[in-house]
Amino acid sequence: MKRAFFLVIVTAGILSALWTAVGPGGGNVYSGDISATSPAVIYFAPYNSSTRLVRSTDEGENWALTSGILPGYVTKVLVHPNATDIVYANLGSSIYKTTNGGSSWTRLTTPSSVYIRDLCFNPRNPAVIYATGYYYGASPYRVALIRSDDGGASWNAFYFDTSSTNAYGYSLAIDPNDTATVYVGGYRGSGVTTVYRSVNRGETWEELPFGIIGYYPYAIYISPANSNLILVAPYSYGIYRSTDRGQTWTRVATTAAVYRLTGAQGNSAVIYASTSNTVYRSQDTGRTWSVINRGLVSTPNYCLMTSPNRQSGVYVGTKCGLFSSTNYGDTWENLIADVYLSRVRVLALANDERTVYAECQDDGVYRSTDNGATWVRCPDFLSCGNIISIAVDPRNPLAVWALEGSG
Repeated sequence: MKRAFFLVIVTAGILSALWTAVGPGGGNVYSGDISATSPAVIYFAPYNSSTRLVRSTDEGENWALTSGILPGYVTKVLVHPNATDIVYANLGSSIYKTTNGGSSWTRLTTPSSVYIRDLCFNPRNPAVIYATGYYYGASPYRVALIRSDDGGASWNAFYFDTSSTNAYGYSLAIDPNDTATVYVGGYRGSGVTTVYRSVNRGETWEELPFGIIGYYPYAIYISPANSNLILVAPYSYGIYRSTDRGQTWTRVATTAAVYRLTGAQGNSAVIYASTSNTVYRSQDTGRTWSVINRGLVSTPNYCLMTSPNRQSGVYVGTKCGLFSSTNYGDTWENLIADVYLSRVRVLALANDERTVYAECQDDGVYRSTDNGATWVRCPDFLSCGNIISIAVDPRNPLAVWALEGSG
């Protein structure tokens, strides 16, 4: 069988007339947030080192790319609860703010030599913003908390953990009933997980009795119904639960790599945990946990959100989409299945001229048997990187070889 290859040179003015997007649909959702008072407004950040946020104003029915470009990976998105066009984005080395829904961004002037891992609003006063990370302007590194009382215009910095080894802040939570009380989760030395508490908005700190070898805790959760109840998730050692404001702890789950913890709105018994593999749910305030992944595709990132107006509503971002559940996570649906955000780096066409394979970077390999009209995600098989080449058996379109690159 002979094939004809065409080189098409297209000017920008007629590009849309000659090309049609066919997929695969979805994309790698890295982080996101929902407006607390206007829950129809949702933002998320795709996994990209130079990215634009994606926004919905109708609870995920329709989506639009915002125009302002953020120069890095966005690990945390915060939507102002009273103004949906005001959004903060954490890029680690810097925090950016938009006041026009992502059309443009301003880099905030944060204290020097502080790398940010997490940030959040004071739940009763969104002009007050906290961020935690580590101060690397001296040796050893120290856990850092920075606080703004004016919406990010200026910041106060507090450095703590005076041990002789490097120490890092990773997660942050504000007591919803006593907002002067702040918790920071971190680690130091050879992987000792630490939990700190301040009762005066970060001015002074005490280290709580935690101290297991669990490495970095990506998530802290405080129950809005009972601020004595706190959950902390060390990266390599499961989930820990305290009922006395952190004085004693019980290990309640063994799952590793918990990225986020959050609770159902209006139902304090239900708590969710997203991990590097799947999503878990507790229905007894964190005592026991079970997997909830029916309909969920691929593995989660740093995006786990609950609906402010729907008690059973929960969202999770994975490497291939933003998934929503309206029944406490019993079943899931991809809200961006018809949105094309994936970065396709490798294509391979079978001899039948109908079967196409596409490798979506940092997601997986997809197959279409109808020239791209529909796509199916192939089972995961990657071990250490993305695919750099795909070859299809000329006699069998279902026999495929893939060359994996590291990184």
